[in-house]
Amino acid sequence: MNPASPRSPDALKPLLVPGPVARRVLGIGNTKYWDLIKKGEIKTVKVGGRVMAVYSSLEALATPAE
Repeated sequence: MNPASPRSPDALKPLLVPGPVARRVLGIGNTKYWDLIKKGEIKTVKVGGRVMAVYSSLEALATPAE
């Protein structure tokens, strides 16, 4: 499949997501979310006044270690 194709799974993958979306993706609560940020397991970027989670760090956290 062409990477630029709108049907490609990576075509619509976000770079950053807000906290509520990150928590929903991982299936965790607010306390665990901030704990993982403090531990450096979820990378964040501040955009204006919002703390956005780096989507690739969510994927890495959800991927089992080999």
